[in-house]
Amino acid sequence: MNHQIEDFIINFLARKESPEDVQKLQEWLAVDPSHRLELKQWLVAWDAAAIMEVAEKVSPDKAYQRFMFHIGADNKETPPKTATKVVRMNIFRTIRRIAAIFVVSFSLGVLSYHYWAKNQSEQFAFIENITPPGSKSEIKLPDGSTVSLNAGSTLRYRANYGKYRRDVYLEGEGYFKVAQQTKKPFTVHTALAKIKDLGTEFNVRAYPDENVMETILIRGALSVENSESFSAIERPILLKPGQKLTITATPDALPEVVQLEPDAVEAEVSWKERNWRIDRMPLQALAVRLERRYDVRIRMDDHLKSHSFTGPIMDGWSLEQVLHLIQLSTPLLYHIDGKDVYIYVDPEKTE
Repeated sequence: MNHQIEDFIINFLARKESPEDVQKLQEWLAVDPSHRLELKQWLVAWDAAAIMEVAEKVSPDKAYQRFMFHIGADNKETPPKTATKVVRMNIFRTIRRIAAIFVVSFSLGVLSYHYWAKNQSEQFAFIENITPPGSKSEIKLPDGSTVSLNAGSTLRYRANYGKYRRDVYLEGEGYFKVAQQTKKPFTVHTALAKIKDLGTEFNVRAYPDENVMETILIRGALSVENSESFSAIERPILLKPGQKLTITATPDALPEVVQLEPDAVEAEVSWKERNWRIDRMPLQALAVRLERRYDVRIRMDDHLKSHSFTGPIMDGWSLEQVLHLIQLSTPLLYHIDGKDVYIYVDPEKTE
């Protein structure tokens, strides 16, 4: 049997036959009665390889009849009785070739699947870094960029981060020092905006329950545009060092960009340092930050929310120490009951 006919048979058995293959096989069978014996050898070998059994357990006559029926050939002739003997003599040579085809196909399939599955898993799998309330953390990304995460923050990125893109997804507050890679921009995705870094250092605050996104550029350049689910930005906003962008998730609220003084910039991002500097922060906003920093719930009298506080808060201080410091400049009293903190007006100081 020549290799061309063998290829025709393989195509048919692998369900890849063409009309030309069927016609060639019919012509080849009609040329010489012994070709039926050779064909039967292939059919038995294929069945044996497919079901992983020895040749004797495969019926040559049934395999031959099934094949002839599929190709629409005349099957009225009964093959010679010597067919089985010929099959048994030559079947193992044929099985070796078919087995080789199976092995090559299987190996290619496994390799292809492994490569595809690996890419798919990398594409859709995320690495998630969670910083619980009451703590801070620092993360080093595969490209050398670093992210400081504030309390109650989550940073996610794909397992194949840096292979094609550098995208991270932030819920909470993070301070980013980005390794510059011109061909792979670094993008921070938040609920309200996408922040594209152009090789820089910046801070992003985007807690889901606050409905506000703030970013401050320290050095370099930033481009901020709409997120996939929010569209408050008409065109990308380019920030310069020292500028702070605020986006509020309320109807008709326009993005606001302000230029901060150097001291104000340092105070805004000092949460990641041992000395957290508070600069004229309203108590309502400070209470939210203290809740995350100390993992507590704070209930405050409405009359105190507009008061502001300026001063340092050091790492290692207890919540009671912090509240006592605030108490020195603000007419308040406080009560701590486990994770519940109550802050109310001091009637003596208001008088």
